[in-house]
Amino acid sequence: MAEEVEPKKEPKPKKNNNFDYRLHSHGDKLAYLLDQMFALEGALFAHNINMLDENHSMYHEWKEKQTQIENEIFRLRYIYEKMGGAWENLQDIEWEDSVDEYGEPIDDTD
Repeated sequence: MAEEVEPKKEPKPKKNNNFDYRLHSHGDKLAYLLDQMFALEGALFAHNINMLDENHSMYHEWKEKQTQIENEIFRLRYIYEKMGGAWENLQDIEWEDSVDEYGEPIDDTD
């Protein structure tokens, strides 16, 4: 007599809804957050270039959009830090030491 083999059951999802990422490493997730923050900071900069005067008829809409972008950046920063992301690792110290605040090469021959 052949034994009946029960089909393998899929594991039940965890109750806290943590998805089991199998292709994205922790570093990939941190890089994704940094990419999103980079894009949002660019959007905020572009938005602020077109700043409206407080007396402008559309100032309140402009200000609300600014606040939304800033809040999303703060939210992503919080997640990045909670996941162990470190800000000091983002700076290219060698590059920073070779140029001034205007991006001009520093001449150390003095």
